[in-house]
Amino acid sequence: MTPYYDEDGITIYHGDCRDVLPGVEFDVVVTDPPYGIAYEQTIDGARNFGPITGDDTDELAAWVVNCTTVPRIVFGANHFPHVLPAPGRWVCWDKRLTPAADRMVGSPFELAWCSGEHKAGIMYRVLHGGVVNADKANSPRFHPTQKPVTLMTRIINDLTVGVVADPFMGSGSTLVAAKNLNRHAVGIEVEERYCEIAARRLAQGVLKLEVSA
Repeated sequence: MTPYYDEDGITIYHGDCRDVLPGVEFDVVVTDPPYGIAYEQTIDGARNFGPITGDDTDELAAWVVNCTTVPRIVFGANHFPHVLPAPGRWVCWDKRLTPAADRMVGSPFELAWCSGEHKAGIMYRVLHGGVVNADKANSPRFHPTQKPVTLMTRIINDLTVGVVADPFMGSGSTLVAAKNLNRHAVGIEVEERYCEIAARRLAQGVLKLEVSA
């Protein structure tokens, strides 16, 4: 399959990850799949990105958890615990950092499941809320469930080795983080608009688009 983007050890494929990933070489999966919750943007004034492809069921989440035996770090797995193999551990992303900030709109934390024998949980405190986030104030938002590059950089650096695969790449935060760490990475995305955004983020560093409220 011809890559959509291939520069500096970072490769993007446009397509269904179930078709593409079996033909890709990688050492670890770090991803944020559709959770099967039919997510809708409900924050007044925020940019509406539209529905998330495949989010009507947890079929894709179950697939990515069980499609390989390499280490996996999968966000949102608290929404589909029935598909998780044992053992494993949880990464907790504290998005608010202070009790006062917990009152901001949106969830104050998110969870990711990590495969493996280790049982102890891991905490990352990385600020994220509206125009205030760890990457920088008014950092552009390109995807409805976009993760801060700061968070993904820490997770990849601390918890993984080798080539990183993100089968649900979205706007490419995982790939940008890998590039920042001089790591090789492969991203797969079914929506071409996000492939274009990720490619531009990787090529230009900063992409100026509409900022969500």
